Parts: sequence; C-alpha cells; structure tokens
Amino acid sequence: MDKLRFKKSAHKTRFPILILLAITIISGCHHTKKIKKSDTSQTTTTTPTVTTPISTVDANVQQMLTSLKKNELEFKELTAKLKTKVSSPELNQSFTTNIRWKKGEKIWLSMSIIGIEGARVLITKDSIKIMDKINDRYILKPISYIKQKALIDLSFTDIENLLLGNLLFFDASKAKYANNASNISMSSDGARFLTNVVFNKPSNFLSSIFVTDKQQNQTLTSAYNNYQTTLNKQFPLDRLLTIKSAGQTFQMDAKFQSINIAQGLEYPFSINPKYTIEK
Repeated sequence: MDKLRFKKSAHKTRFPILILLAITIISGCHHTKKIKKSDTSQTTTTTPTVTTPISTVDANVQQMLTSLKKNELEFKELTAKLKTKVSSPELNQSFTTNIRWKKGEKIWLSMSIIGIEGARVLITKDSIKIMDKINDRYILKPISYIKQKALIDLSFTDIENLLLGNLLFFDASKAKYANNASNISMSSDGARFLTNVVFNKPSNFLSSIFVTDKQQNQTLTSAYNNYQTTLNKQFPLDRLLTIKSAGQTFQMDAKFQSINIAQGLEYPFSINPKYTIEK
C-alpha cells in the first residue's frame, strides 16, 4: 500500500529523474527540458561560473558577479532539508528531500513523501546512481545520463554551481548593466541564450533570472526570496522555478528548511538484491 502513495503506475521511468532534475535546479539558472550548453561552453568538471577573462567584462557587471561569488556558501560537508512541490504534465507531487553533500566529491539525495522514502540518488564526478524504491530498481549511469534524459549537458561541477546559485548560460563579455530605480539588471544576449538577471535594491541580492533558449524557443524563470543568514552568508531559502517549452509548463516551488555544516557524513547506498539493475 505504501508504494501506491507514490503514484507508481504512470511514472515508472520519469519519477526518479524528474526528482533528480528538480533538485539540481533548485538554486540555479538553467533549463531542464531541452536546453543544451552552447558549443563554446566548457564541459569539464572545472567549468567556472564565468569563463570570460575579467579584463573583457564591464566593471559594473564584474562587481555584481564578484558580489555573488563572495556570498557563496563555504563548506567541506553539509546537510540540508527542503520541501518541494513539483507541477508538470507528467507529475504533480509534493515531497521532502534530505541532502548530504561533500563538496567537490559527491551529493547524496533522499526523497520521501509523507515520511516514506521513494528514491535515493548519489551523484559523483563521473556517475549517477538512482535507487528507485517505487519500482524496485537500481540505475547506474554515467554523469551524461542527465543529458540523455533531459537534453542538458551538466558536469558534476555544474550541478554544484546550480545548487550554490551560481549563474550558467550567462556570457559576461556580452552583458549589459542597468542601474534602475528599484533594481539592478544585467542582460546577456549570447549566440544561443538570452539571459536577464535582476538584483534587488538596496541589498543587491539576486531576485530573478529569466533565460530564453533562442534555438528551442523555451524559457526559464527563477525567482529567489526569503534571504536569511545561512552559514554566515545571505542565502535565499525560497525559490520558484517556471519552465515553459512546447506549450507545456514545469513549475517547482522549493523551500529550504535547514542547512548545516557537517563532518564525517555517511552516504549510504546499499542495494536490495531483489532490485532490477539497469546500466
């Protein structure tokens, strides 16, 4: 009976990967359905948030990017808990996610509904492991599995940057800065992506990101609210993400409940021998 609460029958192949992708976009600026990186983007695990040399970037733009970097959470290991509601043509579900994260090495996710764990995910630099408890299966894939399922090419470092709230699909060398009456905005019209970023005044906290994929005619809007002092930084605990593509809408409302520094965490991922293994 417990498994029926996860709406098993209609979403065998989609539930775990949708949840995985939902988690990886909670804090970032990217499109989960059919956006790919442009050909000039770096795809190694050392991809920086802004790849353009500082000397070619407008001074005001660079100042805002530097401010974002200074406000990035600093840690070796942490735990986090968040409540998330996902709405899409294929899935409408609220769930709780517990995260264990060893920076630069691995991200462990446990997703549950009404206290029942439905999926567990372990992401490393070269692989993604998914324990699908709903359908009694274990999925072991290379990191490129994200691109295969969602048509987005992300390295492990990219996923970390997304969780930290760093910008992607933003060409700093082409960015234009505007100091408006109530906010500061930056727009970057790249070869493929048109990205607009808005910061609140007077805090200069990131308020929203709007990305248009000009090749695929798709859009992403991500709004950030409820900034609170977290690990001595100002961190937006609430996020609302809306993705529109081919007449369909994916929306995710995520609220962080806690974020804590940790040490010596365990990342359990034992497999039930009765599970079907997919590679």
